[in-house]
Amino acid sequence: MSYKKDQPKKTEEEPMVEEPKTKQCQCEHDEESRCQCESEGKECGCHGDKENKDCKCKDDKCDCSCECHDEDKQQKPDLAQEYLNMARIIQADFDNYRKRSIESIKQAKIDGKIEAIEVILPCLDVFKKAKQIVTDPSSLKGIEMVENEIQNSLKSLGVKKIETIGKPFDPRYHHALSTMMDRTKPDGVVLDEYQAGYIYNDKVIKYSQVIVNKIKEDKNE
Repeated sequence: MSYKKDQPKKTEEEPMVEEPKTKQCQCEHDEESRCQCESEGKECGCHGDKENKDCKCKDDKCDCSCECHDEDKQQKPDLAQEYLNMARIIQADFDNYRKRSIESIKQAKIDGKIEAIEVILPCLDVFKKAKQIVTDPSSLKGIEMVENEIQNSLKSLGVKKIETIGKPFDPRYHHALSTMMDRTKPDGVVLDEYQAGYIYNDKVIKYSQVIVNKIKEDKNE
């Protein structure tokens, strides 16, 4: 007696469904227009939810016109521009520092000259007093030679003597020690100089000590 072997039941083969090469684009655009991502066969996973616009396109160079791309570009900092701005700031700071250094060096040189000049100037006052005391012509000539040499050296440094006698009194350059009355001279002019004053680069480094003419008004006139 023969038995038939159990034949395996035939199962219907499930039809193979080919997945589309591109997923449906979820970008927000008009129904009539076609997204550029879809037209180029790119996979676009942009969310249509307005509250979440984070782009999830797999292609970094996606040309999708959805707003998520624009926002993403705005959020990413431009490192090249940032470094360029930093370089410009550093360059500007360095230029300012260099200019300040140059000005500081110039001012230091000027201050050094003024300090040296202020030490020499009292010597000229001594020569002036010496000429009033010395009567010997030979000695007097020697004093004048030394005095002239010092004055020429000061001129070479830019030092100028302030004019006084016969000039109108000017508080910017003169200090009045006292007054005298001389009707033969105009009122307010300098009659005599007690100590000479000097200017360096339009800056007074020593004021002239002078006596000023002051004509007293006669009450009867």
